[in-house]
Amino acid sequence: MPGLVLFGRRWAIASDDFVFPSFGETILRLSWLIVLIVFFAAHQNGFNCDNAQNLKSFYIGTIVLNSIGLINIVVILRISMKGTIKDTWPRRFICWPLYAKIFLLLPEAVWVCLSTYWAFGFSYTCLWSVVWTVRGTVICSWVVGCLTFFGILASFDPLGSLAISRRDSVSSENQGADESLTMGSIIAANEVWENRCRVLCCCIACNPDTQNAFTDVGKLVAEFFHELDLVPTDLAAGIMLVYEKQANMDSQLYSVSTSPNPPLGDYSQCQPKSWMTIFNMSHYMKFAMGSYGWPFYLYQNILTGACRLCSSYRCCSCMRKANGIFKDNICQCNTAAIKKLTHLHENDLIYVTFHNQFKQVPFYVALDRPKNTVVISIRGTLSLKDALADLSARGATLDIPGVENSYCHAAMLDCANYIKSKLESLNILEAAFGQLREGAALVLVGHSLGAGVAAILSVLLRPQYPDLICFSFSPPGGLMSASASKYTREFVCSVVVDKDIVPRLGMYTLTDLKVKILQALCETNKPKYRILATGCLRLLCCLTPSGDSRAEERNNVLSRAGARYTEERSLLQGQTLQDALRVAEHQLQEMGKTEWPLHPAGQILHIRETSRKHEYDAVWSRPECFDKIIISKKMVTDHMPNTVSRVLDELADRQYVPLTQLTSAHLQASQEHLLT
Repeated sequence: MPGLVLFGRRWAIASDDFVFPSFGETILRLSWLIVLIVFFAAHQNGFNCDNAQNLKSFYIGTIVLNSIGLINIVVILRISMKGTIKDTWPRRFICWPLYAKIFLLLPEAVWVCLSTYWAFGFSYTCLWSVVWTVRGTVICSWVVGCLTFFGILASFDPLGSLAISRRDSVSSENQGADESLTMGSIIAANEVWENRCRVLCCCIACNPDTQNAFTDVGKLVAEFFHELDLVPTDLAAGIMLVYEKQANMDSQLYSVSTSPNPPLGDYSQCQPKSWMTIFNMSHYMKFAMGSYGWPFYLYQNILTGACRLCSSYRCCSCMRKANGIFKDNICQCNTAAIKKLTHLHENDLIYVTFHNQFKQVPFYVALDRPKNTVVISIRGTLSLKDALADLSARGATLDIPGVENSYCHAAMLDCANYIKSKLESLNILEAAFGQLREGAALVLVGHSLGAGVAAILSVLLRPQYPDLICFSFSPPGGLMSASASKYTREFVCSVVVDKDIVPRLGMYTLTDLKVKILQALCETNKPKYRILATGCLRLLCCLTPSGDSRAEERNNVLSRAGARYTEERSLLQGQTLQDALRVAEHQLQEMGKTEWPLHPAGQILHIRETSRKHEYDAVWSRPECFDKIIISKKMVTDHMPNTVSRVLDELADRQYVPLTQLTSAHLQASQEHLLT
């Protein structure tokens, strides 16, 4: 860091990012060189077949070019390994070998094309080992060339020229030009991120309903990364440093929220309702999993899933219409998965739809006859349309009589209104209740995106069904305001497993994570390649950071020349890493003052892994306990529906009863387990 400047523009790659690519290329080129030299020396007398001169020329030319390229890449590797993330002084000359490598690409490309013609354009009677060594080398050369081309594309920064223009305006102290360029860079950044979103979601980019969503998401991401001169590997290294720091810090790191605007209401006593039991959660989680259909069932049963579903298939369903089932495939595989996961009969499914558009999520309505309930299960994120709805993080007013400052996630509110309109227009709930005994209840369930939609839908339906209840599994963190969340405590039960990242996601928590990343990068003096290598090793080998590396870092101080060089570079670019940190800290403070924090709905059961591996306990927790993102190897796997179901089944088998009050001792225990 900061981004490397080549050919008069900034690139999304830093001078210390060439260690791993150069090391891999060094091994590859050295292997090629050894093989070519050995074969050329061993078969000096074997070049006596037809067109043998072509093969001999290939060997000589390739050995020469590989030798030059090997020397160049070793120089790049050696320079890139010098210094640290902040100390770029030892790497100040890396541009020259990079220019040399780029100019070497032209003769290498010409030689590869010529070698391809020689290797495959003639028939040879030479030894097959000599011929196929040439052909194998040519094929590998094309593969490496393609990888190099995609690497250059990946490191291209569309805003690189604007970054250099801003640097020049700052260096010339032209304030007016700097302001106009700043506005231009903001607009350009919004367009770049919007276009990137469209490319990633190209299959839905032409849908007119998603146009505003792409614009909002692009603006949101651009604002988050604005004035942040970091390359992607800097962010990766910062995340690994935060992970190491969190694992080494004391339990005060995860103490109760320090958010400037704590949620309304007294959460010191958590009194769950009688129906908020582990057994009910485990039971209704099966309904939430069923909404994911056959993809999740096959994921859960990789080897036997397809065979298990065979008995529930309804082949040729296009000619044998089933009442109440819409937008399923020809064999109704999704409906078959629902029946397998929930053990429901076909006549227990009142309405099933897998219609999926932006802000229109699949759901189904079923009868749970043993419990005399009607269940509405809403699917979580399983498509790009769902992901776009997740990212459309605008706020919208949630109309709750008598509750002030009530608002929620706008896209999820639209999803809830879509389901509500379907239920009302088709009289689905009336038909469902007509098939159950008197006193039947309404239960809403969902996981992830479906959990957020289910919680908001329960608010919308409660005037008509005052006794409804909702189980919200792994709900999104940026769901609803504190006052709305407090209102839903009577009828919504949220379940969060251990270090799940989704219930902790929100603009405030993401900005807080950005501050922590910048702080970690400011404090460290480790080389980036060591940070990344150590972090990957820990992830692959499931190791936990141990010890304190601060003593080592204190010994790695910047030299005087390095400090002066870094300061001059920072002045030219108009912003130092410390300046970026101060801007982020100010942004975090202002966000806490001007924006209301968003939380999961209702009462929250936090399931935690104990010191014994794969054994869990649970405690009723407060929304404030989820206002920090915890970097962990399990932060994604803890969100998966099969993990949630497995953990709830384990607690149900043990007949576990969660703690109903967060005493100071319980709170300390709750935080200490996160550090293991």
